[in-house]
Amino acid sequence: MSALLRHRRALCLAILLCGCASPRTDLEQVRALAAGAGALTAFSELSQRHVDTYQRARPYLSPAEDARERLLDAQRRAAQADVARLAQAVRLYLQALGRLADAEAYDVQPELASAGAAIRAWPGSGIDDRHVRAYTLLLQQLSRLGGAASQQAHLAQVLHEGDAPLQALLAALDSLLALYDKSGDNERDMVLGLLDVEIAYADAPQQRLLAVLAKNMQQSKTEEYRLLGLRHTLARRQLAALAREHAQLAAALTTTEARWTNR
Repeated sequence: MSALLRHRRALCLAILLCGCASPRTDLEQVRALAAGAGALTAFSELSQRHVDTYQRARPYLSPAEDARERLLDAQRRAAQADVARLAQAVRLYLQALGRLADAEAYDVQPELASAGAAIRAWPGSGIDDRHVRAYTLLLQQLSRLGGAASQQAHLAQVLHEGDAPLQALLAALDSLLALYDKSGDNERDMVLGLLDVEIAYADAPQQRLLAVLAKNMQQSKTEEYRLLGLRHTLARRQLAALAREHAQLAAALTTTEARWTNR
């Protein structure tokens, strides 16, 4: 075999393998997307912290602030069930995507294997060529129900139709995180502001220990709120990445499915 012929065959094989591998790569990407629920876990934790704001800030509140925070606390707790449902809807959607993209979800090879080898006509026993053709066609239909092509079609439809509502829900979660971040800043200013005042007035000798404790608490709270702000920022970035990856997969799978359908 000439070197040119070997090169051409290798090139054709590479093109064929790339075309066959593309759907599987897409399925792997969908499974990775479905497994990346870190943003939702972080959101749930930050959401619960937001709900507990009043209990955490209560010792630092003046009577007027306490009355205001009680009202906000009631509002936060009343809305929390619906907030949790938003995050749960996204989580369930991603879990469904993961199952749909599972490697074994559309594997019909066991059924095909149990059907056995091709049959032949037995005119004297009631099996003629018409039955052989019907048997072959039915197995062909079964094979089309499984495999990457069928799986790809289902995923393309779900991703395409689910992208708009998912983007809307993720935008809602992002807005809530922005609210939580602002609320955390308000809590920080209130708590650290009170500690500043108390430390300034704790200058009598008998209050020295109290001042030391207050300064330690001030340092601890400053670090706590700094880390909280970083958590909000990271969670929002994770949600944005989730939205971006879903949109890209929806577009890619829809394009790939259209290409395979038109072959």
